[in-house]
Amino acid sequence: MRKFFELSAVGQDRPGIVTALAKSFFELGCNLEDSSMTQLKGDFAILLLVSAPADQDWETLKKAVTPVMNELGLSFTLRESPPAAPQRPPKLPYTLVVYGVDHPGIVYRFAKAASDLGINITDLRTHVTDNNGVQLYSLTLDVEIDNFKTVQAFEKEVDSLKKEIQVEATLNPVETDEL
Repeated sequence: MRKFFELSAVGQDRPGIVTALAKSFFELGCNLEDSSMTQLKGDFAILLLVSAPADQDWETLKKAVTPVMNELGLSFTLRESPPAAPQRPPKLPYTLVVYGVDHPGIVYRFAKAASDLGINITDLRTHVTDNNGVQLYSLTLDVEIDNFKTVQAFEKEVDSLKKEIQVEATLNPVETDEL
């Protein structure tokens, strides 16, 4: 039986970060199960779920990873993952994409609409770009929705928010082959 560990790290972006991390875990017999790594302005942020051999302990893993992190200039935390939660009934995967002129409150308003309906956000990405002096904002939310009745209620909220905060927004089901 394998053990699971969670690592989060951030530091100045540069080539070789992913290679060095992947190599260090590979050499320990670990597998990168789930990950999200992204550039944030001049920094690089990392979230990893790592599976390790059953005999691997937290201290040994941390001792092996620390020199790599120090060499890369990354601040990090590592913890043993709690036991897996019981399986939940399947949910309907959807993606919400919001686009418009940047202003405060876009993430809050759409996230609140989702949480008010009991919708779980599984991934969130934002990006600001300059278009001839106008700051444009994009927000992508991957969500899990319990049932079609809640999908319809969320669609109604999204349409209302589009008009109220003057953005474009689309809510689409995730096709099974995209998973």
